[in-house]
Amino acid sequence: MSALWHPSIAVDGADADADAAKRVMAQLIIVATVLFNFGLCFVNTRVFPIVAGYVVAVELGLIGVSFCLTWDRSKTQYAILLLVGAYLAAVMVMRDEYAPQFARDIIIPVVFFFLGRYFGTVRAADRIVALIAVAALGVACFEWFALDRYLQFFDVIHYYVARGSVTGVDTEILPGLYVSGTRVDQRTLLPFLGDHRASGLFLEPVSVGNFGAIAFAWILLRDLGRPLVFIVKTIVIGSLLVLGDSRFGFNLCIATVALYIVAPYLRPTMLFAAPFVAISGLIIYAGISGMDLASIDNDLAGRLLFAGSLARTLDVWQVFGLQTSDAVMEDAGYVYLMVNLGIMGMAGLWAMFAYAPVLDRQAWRYRTFVMFYIVALLCISTSLFTIKTAALLWFLYGTVNNPNRSADAALV
Repeated sequence: MSALWHPSIAVDGADADADAAKRVMAQLIIVATVLFNFGLCFVNTRVFPIVAGYVVAVELGLIGVSFCLTWDRSKTQYAILLLVGAYLAAVMVMRDEYAPQFARDIIIPVVFFFLGRYFGTVRAADRIVALIAVAALGVACFEWFALDRYLQFFDVIHYYVARGSVTGVDTEILPGLYVSGTRVDQRTLLPFLGDHRASGLFLEPVSVGNFGAIAFAWILLRDLGRPLVFIVKTIVIGSLLVLGDSRFGFNLCIATVALYIVAPYLRPTMLFAAPFVAISGLIIYAGISGMDLASIDNDLAGRLLFAGSLARTLDVWQVFGLQTSDAVMEDAGYVYLMVNLGIMGMAGLWAMFAYAPVLDRQAWRYRTFVMFYIVALLCISTSLFTIKTAALLWFLYGTVNNPNRSADAALV
């Protein structure tokens, strides 16, 4: 298994300058994955109308360039992509439906993990996380304190309509902001701040919480030995979570502290079992509650009830990915995976991740966070797959598994 961490297609005597340039390009790609939707939103608002094809083209371009940087580094990447591709093709043929969006969702972790695995360095990753966190807080403050002015440049809801993510009806409900940009019930973090949830450059609050959790897990891993740096970065991330009123992100940050403490005592089989325990728990919880989908609230308990109730409606063909579903699965990540991948495909991919070797204890700690993050997020959302945060997550995980992760790299 250790062969996974060494180039199978070696390039002996590779030029150091070329590798340095590729490391810089890798950093720029990760920053671009976070920022390009923000940039396209500005273009749609102030320059010219965009269509969904523009977003798809940018995503495919970033994924394609990332793959081109690593194409000659490892046979393992090819093996994983071919195996997953063959399985997805077989499932799609059997259910007579082609789902390119889901194929893209599965490719992102593979491509960006290997990008970090070969071109990520911890110093570069530190800079990327810090840069995005500071920029995100600055833009969130702009949105918070000058909302009308912000919307003149970034008409978020019409951008999401243009890319086909929401309908025109939503523009009448929350003019300018994304559909979750206003908390319909009382906010959890500092209720006196009101119902506005500032998303800044992430455009919608869910990604704010996801980024906050990812960034905090990274600085907890890297900066705990530097108290002043850790405190300053924590304040930045915490402020971002408060402005976005991200309950998930805030709670996951707290859980990550405990997770890192117990990580040395966890075993791969325990982590492998976690999502299946979560699915069973959601189904049991929904069964005990006895509530139907129409009467569920939009709080955490309601989101869990919704996911569990939707899972209970699946038949055996849908559980094995052999039949599609017309249900809206945006708030039910496990249902989305089962319908598109099947329970056996889920188990296979999860086992590949859970039992893969890691470089050292630091990499193991970060993997426990990644797995916990996935297990928790799939209970309430499909936002795990958005490239805005997924590329960064998998790049960071690849970086901690890079034997050359301490190599210096040029500034982004």
